[in-house]
Amino acid sequence: MRNGWVVAVGAAVAVVLVAVVVAGVVTARRPGPAGQPPAPTSTGDVGTASTRLPTPDDSYWDQDRMGSALPAPMPTD
Repeated sequence: MRNGWVVAVGAAVAVVLVAVVVAGVVTARRPGPAGQPPAPTSTGDVGTASTRLPTPDDSYWDQDRMGSALPAPMPTD
């Protein structure tokens, strides 16, 4: 008798798990407004990123700054 309950609970958990996975896949594949593809989802850092390099600024590393620059300290434990 006890074995029947274990099988029934296991089957119910499996059905719920499959339903959640299917719902997630359907939601992720659904197109956006006006047929646009869905926006990519973020995994991890949600900060902004740029694919363009900034314009070079030669005034930053002038002679005084280069002369007074020190190397970074070594980390200690």
